[in-house]
Amino acid sequence: MLLACAAFVVNAQGYKDGIDFYKIGKLDDAKELLERNLNSASNKAEAYYYLGQVAFDQGDKALAKSYYDKGVQADAKYPFNYIGQAALELSNGNTKGAENLYKQAEKCTKKNPKVAVAMAKVYYKADATKYAKQIEKLTANAFKWNSEDPDYYIFQGDMLGVQKEWGAAAGQYDLASQRDATNIESHVKYTNVDFFLNPERALKSLEDLLQRVPNNALVQRELAEKYFENNDAENALKYYGIYYDNPNHFPKDEARYVQLLWLNKNYDRSIEVCDKIIDNPPYPAMKFFAYRFKLYNKCDKEDWGDAAETGKEFFALTDVGGMEYTMRDFSYYANALNKDNRSAESIQAYERAIELFPTEMSLRNQLFNIYNANKDYVNAARLCQGIIDSGNYTSTDLYNLANTYRRLASSASDEATKQDALAKAKAAANELVQKEPNELIYLFLATQIDQLTEGNENKGGAVNSYLKLLAAVDANPTDANAQIYYKNAYIYLGSYYLQSGDNAKAKNYFTKLLSLDPSNENVRKIVDQLNKQQ
Repeated sequence: MLLACAAFVVNAQGYKDGIDFYKIGKLDDAKELLERNLNSASNKAEAYYYLGQVAFDQGDKALAKSYYDKGVQADAKYPFNYIGQAALELSNGNTKGAENLYKQAEKCTKKNPKVAVAMAKVYYKADATKYAKQIEKLTANAFKWNSEDPDYYIFQGDMLGVQKEWGAAAGQYDLASQRDATNIESHVKYTNVDFFLNPERALKSLEDLLQRVPNNALVQRELAEKYFENNDAENALKYYGIYYDNPNHFPKDEARYVQLLWLNKNYDRSIEVCDKIIDNPPYPAMKFFAYRFKLYNKCDKEDWGDAAETGKEFFALTDVGGMEYTMRDFSYYANALNKDNRSAESIQAYERAIELFPTEMSLRNQLFNIYNANKDYVNAARLCQGIIDSGNYTSTDLYNLANTYRRLASSASDEATKQDALAKAKAAANELVQKEPNELIYLFLATQIDQLTEGNENKGGAVNSYLKLLAAVDANPTDANAQIYYKNAYIYLGSYYLQSGDNAKAKNYFTKLLSLDPSNENVRKIVDQLNKQQ
């Protein structure tokens, strides 16, 4: 029973949340909440008045009149719908009619500062200069009747804000808050100004307000948004979670909640909210968004099978609500397919993405890795070449190109393909070494290509590249792969000079090799044999 009562209290906030949204200028949000909660409104005259206010501010006078009239019918003693009708008369140039309607409003309540301020706002919106005397008289009466009423100070702040006197406006909002610690309009307007001056103070003010009005959707949302703007994803998520549980939250804000859950690595909860949106989307764009982040969450969880199926459903949507697929969408989906051992589908997804985003080199690199893993060096080389041809490439891209052509040459079944690949590999390696002559891994690749070009027979075609590698390793002997580079160089140079009959040089390199690998009996025998021949 207690839980049911608690739920009723939250829902009873209902249309009043819509009023709060209207007061801070969020007209569409106000309209949605007022319409959503109209049937359950405890004061339908009030709800109709604010629906009329929204319609009037949005320029729909006919609809505004309909709501004001319904408000009068709902409760003829509620004064504010007469104020709304007065605004319509004034907008049509009927000053006298507006005055008479204000008098009608006054009959409903004696010396009410809120009614006086509401009418002053009507004159202000109509023509602040033309009706300056009326505005001054009404605001003076409001202050005289109750100087503690916050509406007077809020109106003063609003007028100062129009003049861009932000500090003075904030001061008036602060005065209003001091007179009513639960006045949401004054607090929110104050923090909207103060946030740019002192974010921590503004956030603290909103947190204190939320303690006093814990069920208010506007305050929950404003606090969550302010933390998000302040780059505090953790607290933004905390308050969005509170706001999400409020029946008056907006479906459009579920997208932000899902995103924050994902950013904070709360994948399961994010997926849970995504599924709820997918099952009952308020509009197609939200379904699209929910599928997108369900895919992201599944991938980041490394739940590859489900991620691949989610991606399939995501890209099969027929109504995307004006949204567009991004490079990241394709990248996540294609990677999920690859991780789920569906490389053929993954390749199709990557190729489609490259067609749509031809300048995104990261897509080419990802697909390149798949082709490489599948030993499809023809397509891997094609992708690398595309990156180079774009002119926007790095040394790593050039290395990948040279190395891929080397692999293609090694695996080619016909001589023409092999020789073409070798020529391209050598050209790329030469450019690479010219760009970065001291980078060991690039120099080593050049030796491998030279060796392959001569048929791995140590005929001397790689001598110069190995000597360059040795000089670079000598200058950087602490490199993690230095021993590997030394061994390869010593083996090649020793073998070449041995075949060439230069036993002194052969002995020099084999002796160095033996010092690195003293247990290598084959090399020891060669060195011993060379020693005997001296």
